[in-house]
Amino acid sequence: MKRRLIVMAGPKGGVGKTHGAKLLYDLLPQHGRTIAAWDLDAVTGTFAVYDDGIRTFELDGKQGGPSWLDDCYRDDVDDVLIDVPGGGINSLLCTFGDDNVAALVAAITEAGRELVIVNPIGILIAETVTAQVTLNAFRGTSARIVIIKNGRFGNADDFVVYDGIDCGDERRYGATRDLAEQVGAETIFLPSLAPRLVAQVDAERLRLAEAAGATGIERLGRLGATRVRMHLALVAEALRGSSLDLTGAIPPRKATP
Repeated sequence: MKRRLIVMAGPKGGVGKTHGAKLLYDLLPQHGRTIAAWDLDAVTGTFAVYDDGIRTFELDGKQGGPSWLDDCYRDDVDDVLIDVPGGGINSLLCTFGDDNVAALVAAITEAGRELVIVNPIGILIAETVTAQVTLNAFRGTSARIVIIKNGRFGNADDFVVYDGIDCGDERRYGATRDLAEQVGAETIFLPSLAPRLVAQVDAERLRLAEAAGATGIERLGRLGATRVRMHLALVAEALRGSSLDLTGAIPPRKATP
């Protein structure tokens, strides 16, 4: 099975990158994957406070010592997971010199890992169009791109700007959808917890895995814990067969035109 560097990134903030990172941080180990996790916003990032095992790295500052790239060379880690702040993808690329996508991909390949870029989006035009920045940046490279439609913003059918609009018997597709197909990107719809329950879990300083179990029953009530448990199961099912498959099995890339 492939070793991966999973990058939660995208030009737009507030679309679910950190929540997605939390989900993977809890679910991957449950499926036998060893994981090293980093929050690349050391000052205001909220991923690092999720668990003591998540380390920080400040993209916009000069930092000595170990970094997420060092973990990419570790043989005892299946997946390195990094949460990039909104708009921070350019800073990530600058780590390798002048927005050098090729250098980033080459460094990860040299470390024996597959690069998986995960870009969550909402249903607004502005949020959807920003996915084109990621798609264009990594097109023509070996990186896998996964566009996540965040269920917090609506049902799968609500993402009409991305998936297309029915005009009678004709279905017209947007530029983002066309570009995603050209680069062989995957699309996943992830269900969402109610915002109030997410806030309650955060307020209790619980990991999602804890919120789904006995601790969650004690602090959130049986109904709250059940909803979190169902959410984790639905997410795991949605990721099956994708480049984010929790078993680490990566399917063949779709043929691009």
